[in-house]
Amino acid sequence: MASVVVQRFRECQNLLDSFISNLEAINNITSQSVVVEESFRRVGGSSTFEIPSSSSSSSSADAVVVSIPRCCTDPLGILRAFPDSTMELILAQHAEDVNALLRSLGSTQQAWYNKLQQAKEAVKIISSSSQQQQQKQQQEQDLSIISPFGFSEMNDGKRNTEISAKGGYQDPKIMIGVYAMLAVLSQMHGCLQELILALRADLSHPTRAIQLSLWLSGYASQSSAASESCVPALSLECALEKVSSRVQSEWETYKSQHMVDEAWIMLVG
Repeated sequence: MASVVVQRFRECQNLLDSFISNLEAINNITSQSVVVEESFRRVGGSSTFEIPSSSSSSSSADAVVVSIPRCCTDPLGILRAFPDSTMELILAQHAEDVNALLRSLGSTQQAWYNKLQQAKEAVKIISSSSQQQQQKQQQEQDLSIISPFGFSEMNDGKRNTEISAKGGYQDPKIMIGVYAMLAVLSQMHGCLQELILALRADLSHPTRAIQLSLWLSGYASQSSAASESCVPALSLECALEKVSSRVQSEWETYKSQHMVDEAWIMLVG
């Protein structure tokens, strides 16, 4: 059953890559929306340039003032060439894409939770089996004490070898390794859960990334009133740029805190 824990840990590592990719996609779409909205809010004025008159020999006195559309002078102004309804459709599509990515993040987090539960069940089975075999061994040792011929003592080494070969006893090093991996998965699950809640809150009110700012500062799980007063709120675009690298950093931090040599050996094997 220890192999189940190892396999679930590896699967969660793969899920994390997918999770980070979706975060980066949300960041890209949100950045595009900011650009479109900024252009959409601009006043659709025009730029004036002085063009010398071709029919005059005097370039300064007979300069002709012409009006050049803004969309021809500003790279972002090209969006002004489209009707307002087109801008609204673009923004609506961006919002739909972000919602789809949020649902994907939620599915990934749920899959992580399911694999975490499977790993916990495997650890329970390992622990229960080990305890039962230890009790059985203790009973046999007690019986061997009252045996007049001491056959049990003579065969202890053989019996222990047979039980170990059947998987009855678990090496203490294996138990240390599986508990270390379980600790990493559990702590990372809480981190991802808090992040998704912060994302949903701030993406629905994109003026300031209050919850993401708290999450980035490590205050997401604390009371909101006191935390919000001491943490400056970042813009949504700025906060999203930092989220992906922070998730990867948290994963590495949790591994450095909990993973031991026994766990690394199990992963390599």
